Amino acid sequence: MRTQATRRGRAINAVTYAMAATMAVVPAGCSSAGSQRSEAAESIVTPSASPTPSEAADEVEAIDTSDWTVYSSDLYDLEVAHPPEWTQTPATRQWRLDADGKDFLSPAHEAFRSPAGNVRVSVWAAPLEPATGEETTDSIEAWVEDYCQATDNTPCDGIGDRAIALCLEKWDCHPGLLVPFRDDVQAFFSGGIYDADTMTVVAVWRGESAPAVARYGGAQRLLEGFLSTMEVWPASTPRHDRH
Repeated sequence: MRTQATRRGRAINAVTYAMAATMAVVPAGCSSAGSQRSEAAESIVTPSASPTPSEAADEVEAIDTSDWTVYSSDLYDLEVAHPPEWTQTPATRQWRLDADGKDFLSPAHEAFRSPAGNVRVSVWAAPLEPATGEETTDSIEAWVEDYCQATDNTPCDGIGDRAIALCLEKWDCHPGLLVPFRDDVQAFFSGGIYDADTMTVVAVWRGESAPAVARYGGAQRLLEGFLSTMEVWPASTPRHDRH
């Protein structure tokens, strides 16, 4: 899927991301997507309520992305595919924590919206400080905890307990995390075929049990469909099913 697959893999940067001291809250827009985060809280996936990755694989099939439309980002050097009937809104500038951290309608997102306008998926790259560590699941988890607090998402505790391990690239399996939050589900990964100086983030701006994502099997399953077009899969996915 990606044209950058020949790029030399590099280790992930240390997760010492520069968090701004103060951040402006950007009000939601007037579009139909703007009401998504003001709805009543959706239940999040918890270890006690959700199946294990292997059990989930037995219960639902992966979303068929074979007819999805490939989108190439000029700003973030990445490709992602979306359902053919969805609309795409290109990012107009690079993502910055102080300007965009609390704005799920940020113009720094590569954004994709369902035909009804009630589901929005965003892709962007958050800058990391110069590398001083190695690529590990623990370092990504620590970064996500800081990011969660800085962006006023919730809950920011227990991320390691509810996160799903991801594999970036079919064979090398660089680590990543898929994390359910109260009102959205997001994935985080870096290195490999992606820029190791950034953390790539993919978000479905709906809670797992929101009615708007029921037709896709939930927010997590929809997110996994988008991720698969970026060569990222749950670590439990057999290699022969990573395509």
